[in-house]
Order: sequence, then structure tokens, then C-alpha cells
Amino acid sequence: MLKLIAYDFRRSRDRILAAFVIMAVFQIGVWFSSGTTVKETVSIHFIIYFILGIVFLFFAVFSYTRNLKSYPRRLIPVKTIYTVLSPLLLYWLLLLSLLLTAMIHLGLYVLLYSADFLPGNFWPVAARSVLQCTWSAGLVLLMIMFACTVARSLPMKGKVWITLAVLFAIENGVAYLEKVLFNNYFIGIDDAFRFEVVKASELPSGLELVYVGSNPWALVFEAGVAVILVYAMTLLIKKRTDI
Repeated sequence: MLKLIAYDFRRSRDRILAAFVIMAVFQIGVWFSSGTTVKETVSIHFIIYFILGIVFLFFAVFSYTRNLKSYPRRLIPVKTIYTVLSPLLLYWLLLLSLLLTAMIHLGLYVLLYSADFLPGNFWPVAARSVLQCTWSAGLVLLMIMFACTVARSLPMKGKVWITLAVLFAIENGVAYLEKVLFNNYFIGIDDAFRFEVVKASELPSGLELVYVGSNPWALVFEAGVAVILVYAMTLLIKKRTDI
């Protein structure tokens, strides 16, 4: 599977590097041209990282759809499940590289401006938020991949519309069930930034973040959905290969 990940990365390497360069140019431009406060500037930097994370999501989806269209790729003697998991792992690796870049960026801010602009309890809350966002991003990617697989498996025209319809149905269906069962939308999206900020006037050390927490059973439910999606995609791809 590592070879599949390396192959997909090499095929999109120029686009990925270009995205990082464009992000770096924007980040530097915001840093040197912004006349706002440090807190507001950090918010702008965060939005840029978030947008690049979405761009990487599309890279992973396009890589997966190209593999579905490629007949020689389906004949490669590897387990079918690797075809499903390799785009997901590549996406998580890209998010990890983005996270490392953001940590270096934050370290430079701390060196230049000190860490006074960071609220208390920032690191544990940020770490949990990042983990939950990464998980939810992976789940959303699996839903998109499943919708693409279903559309490619049907001998019908309008595959783009079929993909959108399947994605709409499964995303809203899972979200509805999770809302009814656990009062969550998606555990990562709904809870990643659910925390309370204690006012500086109420604490001698300044601001403090207090994490609200989440329902662990919602995570188990989403993990079950992810397993079902991977299993269903594996069966559909095997059927296409046999045909």
C-alpha cells in the first residue's frame, strides 16, 4: 500500500508543492502587511490553513476517481482494500505535513511576540481539536469516495449528479442518525471547536480554554460507518474488476 501512496503522491506532487508555495506566499503577505492585532492575524492564518486542508481533500478525491477510471490500475496485483485506503492515508499524511508547518509557524510567532496571546490550556485543547478535525475530514473523504464509487458502478449517464445525490443522502442520513442518537452533527466538526473561554478578568493568569467534551459513543458510531463504507467500496471495486 505504501507503493500506492507513493505513486499517488508522485502523480500529484507538482500540484501539492504548488499549493504549499501559494499558501506560504499568502501567509507571508498576511504577516508583513497586516495592521491588525496578533490575535486577529492568527485567525487569518488559521483560515488559510483550513482552506489548504480542503484543497488537499479535493486532491485525494481526484486521485481516487482517476484510479477508478484507470483500467490498468485495477489490474495491479494488490488487495482491493488498498485502493480504498491509500487515498485516505495520503490525505492524512498531507494534513500531518500541514500541521507540522502550522506548528513551525506558531513557534515563530511565539519567538517574535511571546506566548502571551495564547490562552491558558491552549495545547491540550488544540491537540484534541486537531485530532477530531482530522478524523472528521477522513470520514467526509470516505463519504465522497463512496459516492464516486457508486456513480462509477452504475451504467448510467450523469455520474456527477449521481455522485452529488448519493453524497447528499449519506451525509445527511448519517448526520440525522447521529443527531438523534447522540445529539451530535459529526463528532469532529461539531465538537472540535466546542470549548469555553474564561474571561481574563476572572483569572489571575489571563484567558483560559475549557474543553466541553463529546460523547465517545458518537465516535464509535462514526467508526462503524467508516468500516461499512470501506467494505462497500471494496465490494463495488471488486465487482467492476471482475466485469
